[in-house]
Amino acid sequence: MLWLTSLAVKLGRALLFPEQFRYTNSSSHTEGNVKPLEGLIVLDLTRFLAGPYCTLLLGGLGADVMKIEPPQGGEAHRNRAPFAGPQGASMSRQTEDDIGLMVLHRARNKKSITLNLRDPQGTALFKQLVKKADVVVENFSPGTIDKMGLDYETLRACNPRIILCSISGFGQHGPRRNWRAYDPIIQAASGINSVTGFADHPPARCGAAISDTTAPLFALIGILSALQLREKTGSGEWVDTSMQDGTFFLLPDLIEHMAAGLAPERRGNTHPGGVPFNVYHAQDGYVSICAVSAQNWKSLLGALNREDLLDDPRFANLQQRMKYRDDVDAVVQAWIGQHTVEEAVTHLQQNEVPAGPVLSPAELVEDAHLIERDMVVDVPHPRHGALSGVKGFGMPIKFVGKSFGFDQPCPEVGQHNEEVYGGLLELDAGQLEALQAKGVI
Repeated sequence: MLWLTSLAVKLGRALLFPEQFRYTNSSSHTEGNVKPLEGLIVLDLTRFLAGPYCTLLLGGLGADVMKIEPPQGGEAHRNRAPFAGPQGASMSRQTEDDIGLMVLHRARNKKSITLNLRDPQGTALFKQLVKKADVVVENFSPGTIDKMGLDYETLRACNPRIILCSISGFGQHGPRRNWRAYDPIIQAASGINSVTGFADHPPARCGAAISDTTAPLFALIGILSALQLREKTGSGEWVDTSMQDGTFFLLPDLIEHMAAGLAPERRGNTHPGGVPFNVYHAQDGYVSICAVSAQNWKSLLGALNREDLLDDPRFANLQQRMKYRDDVDAVVQAWIGQHTVEEAVTHLQQNEVPAGPVLSPAELVEDAHLIERDMVVDVPHPRHGALSGVKGFGMPIKFVGKSFGFDQPCPEVGQHNEEVYGGLLELDAGQLEALQAKGVI
């Protein structure tokens, strides 16, 4: 049946893309709902979080993402806790079918092919894939792909239109190029730690892996920009995504205030751009309030039935309210403390006051608003479908009137070897068996 699969792929690609022989993923296509990146071929060399998150988004947008895994056992995170399988999720493997949630969650809408890139024959096979691909994404330490013989110039020699996206801690050039980094290191080196926490405590890490999860967004923007540029020039590009660059880019308000002479510092939940700007204790939780404009302040006093403070000279403008921030917080806390979170937020929002509940991850996966927007979804198992109690993120990029997202489960190791090597590279069954016997795939 391999020849029939290959013929069907050839005919489909020739009809759709007469100028370039391409490969399409029919599983992601439904009539009237074509995904934006259908027909785009992405070779995924990523691991951990920043890289897989980037290729997850590409897959959700319709690209054919081919996750390349080692032949023996696949990616290491398949065997790392937490696990999920037919008996649900646990910090220890409960059945042979359990798969690490890092892969179950981050490898949705990807295909799995096995390939030994330490073997010269495996490297040669990868170069054949590059000839058919549009994008390669990797998040090794800078210089690693050079040692593998897969540097950008080599890839470009295989395919002048190839786009290589490299995600690293500090980028492909600069004094810190060779520094090893994980998310906490980047948060520290990017200024996040220095302004997170309270003034009388040491610098704190942001509770979310903010550097690891924003870097893939900049990488995605870079890839899409390179694709657009390729339409104009006919040539590929090397997208250099630095986690430090991206995290530093998240500090515009602090850099702007610093230029005006206000030194950035740890301010807890407050901010120099507004008063009140804090988190307040309600009867059953916490409420966040941000009054940035004069109208926000006026609306807040109306909601609290404290219009008498409109003429108080202590609160006449933002500069004055900053001086008497503790007095403002006392007024707000006195009112918030008499209400539940739901009561307070509902009343404040009805009066056009920017306010919201402080929600925990456990509350968010049950949140009606996020569920309606398909941001909380099941994370299916490739063999067992939806798993009890296992939820994950939906697609944050949305088009009004169209629906697309993560609609394919994480693949099993090497699940798409025959489809990709047989269909895309036109290798026959005998060739595949020989490659497998040698440990190349």
